[in-house]
Formats: sequence, structure tokens, C-alpha cells
Amino acid sequence: MSYTSVQKIRFDDVDGAGIVYYPRFFHLCHAAFEDFFDDAAPLSYPEMINDRRRGFPTVAITSSFTAPLSYGDLALVTLSVTDIGTSSMKLHYDIRRKRDAALSFAADITTVFIDLDSKKSQPLDEDLRQVFETLLSS
Repeated sequence: MSYTSVQKIRFDDVDGAGIVYYPRFFHLCHAAFEDFFDDAAPLSYPEMINDRRRGFPTVAITSSFTAPLSYGDLALVTLSVTDIGTSSMKLHYDIRRKRDAALSFAADITTVFIDLDSKKSQPLDEDLRQVFETLLSS
């Protein structure tokens, strides 16, 4: 299963050539991750950060860029989970142009669940584990 978020490519997403500046693809991935919390988790991402004091910093990324996105495009950002460990998750993202479904970007991102005050990894909270298991690809 997967989750898809629609993200509009805005003026501040593009470089002088008029295409999405490569670090912005990672921003699009994180925006989809936050949208997933709003749509499927028992709390919002700000509530997790501010109230639970937990977070998911990125510890590893592999990515590829295959087709440009331009100002005004709609990007379909699809998130799936490829592995869930005790305190880490491997997430896969595909970003496609809505107008022609061309794959623009793909990334595998590993995150670790941490206590934001101690900055130490923690076992994934059971309620969050259950939610992320719904995105686990086989």
C-alpha cells in the first residue's frame, strides 16, 4: 500500500532554469510525510514534535532524478514503507508529474525515531508502528 500527496510546484521551488532545484525534491518528500500524519496518524506531525517530543531525522538517502518538474506543475508524491525496524524505517518516495505521469524523482530515505530532548533513538511508538505498517510494501 502507499500514500500519495499532491504538491504544487511553486515559484520558490525552481531555479534560474525554471525547473525544480534538486534539494526541493527532498522538501516535497518531507511535505508528503507530514501530510500522511495529518491524514492517517493518531496525531499531527507538529503534535508529535511539540507534544510528544519525538521526531524522524533522516540518516541515509539514495535518490535519482529522471525528469524535470517546472513551475506550476502538480507533483504526485507517493510514499511507501519498505522496512520497519525497532527504531528505524526505510521509506520509498516516487515523485511524478501529474500531467503525464512521468517519474521525475525516486528516493529511498532511512529515518530513525528519536527523543528530541535526548537526541537518542527510541523504539517506535506502537500507535505509529501500526499506522506505518499500513504502508509496508511487500
